[in-house]
Amino acid sequence: MKILILNWRDIKHEWAGGSEVYIFELAKRWVKMGHKVSLFCGQDIREKLPDEDLIDGIKIYRKGGRYSLYFWAIWYYFKKLRKECDTIVDVQNGIPFFSILYSRKPKIAIVYHVHGRQFFIELPFPLNLIGFITEKFIFPLFYSNIKIMAISETTKKALIKLGFNKKNINIVYCGIGEKNRKISNSFSKFSQPTILYLGRIKKYKRVDLLVKIMPEILKIVPRARLLIAGWGTEASAVADLSMRSIQRRRVRIIGPVSEFEKRLLLSRSWVFVNPSIGEGWGISIIEANLYGSPAIAFKVAGLSESIKTGETGYLVSNEKELIEKICLLLSNEKKRVTLSRNAKDWASSFSWENAANESIEIIERTARSK
Repeated sequence: MKILILNWRDIKHEWAGGSEVYIFELAKRWVKMGHKVSLFCGQDIREKLPDEDLIDGIKIYRKGGRYSLYFWAIWYYFKKLRKECDTIVDVQNGIPFFSILYSRKPKIAIVYHVHGRQFFIELPFPLNLIGFITEKFIFPLFYSNIKIMAISETTKKALIKLGFNKKNINIVYCGIGEKNRKISNSFSKFSQPTILYLGRIKKYKRVDLLVKIMPEILKIVPRARLLIAGWGTEASAVADLSMRSIQRRRVRIIGPVSEFEKRLLLSRSWVFVNPSIGEGWGISIIEANLYGSPAIAFKVAGLSESIKTGETGYLVSNEKELIEKICLLLSNEKKRVTLSRNAKDWASSFSWENAANESIEIIERTARSK
């Protein structure tokens, strides 16, 4: 089968995140199963990647910027891509590609999470209003009869609230790569109590909150330090905030990291914290768990599903609880070791192989029904 994926970015884009990991981990396994996979996405304007590329057997086509890529997708489809596909995987990152308007091929929509108020946090007016209206009203109107792959029960429930039929929604969870499993015990913990945030630095991720609460944490755990790895649109603001803080020597902004550096940080950190206002799932948390770092997050969409509170980490309701639980894990070795062991077992239950098999079955079933 020939599969065309329409996605906002590819895995080489400087802003690639969990959504790109998800689609690429599935797609490269579809290729190994014998399917031909193409992906159209936007160009990384700053890095200027090749317009055409081949990654893990996936043929990549890059054209357009953050917003113009949706229009370029139509042009590319009629120019060459419609001849290279039997079915389309339309990835909705707040806004779908609306392939239903220009292609009669069988389609699957992938939805990571429903953004809702995140549009008003991340985008200026009127783009925030356009995104909100598109997701809440236009997306359900056009895609009501399309099969949807959601990455969590949280996302499924949010889609049902938007008006989608639950019978059309299948959940395919994220996985963990076999390579990661084999090296998850390779590194010892840092000698100092270390808090880690690793991921994109965006407004809705609230990474700045971790910098702001460090003075309170240091009152209880004086040797604690905060490492922030990753990059994003709010990275410079977070870096500026940390430099202005009197605790700046206890906060380190690492910036973008390689795969090896990521594994090293996840393995050696004492606790992983994600202060986001909401996610589709929490792939960074599952990765941290695999490397033995229990996780702490707010009790919000997605993250409340990826953490088993009291077993693999903690879910908190407010800033005070966040500080308390971070300090608990930094100061209580017995509790930290127990949660670390549980976290590894929990993370090991997720498999990209299973996810790839489940997703291709949905795609093939959809294609046969047309």
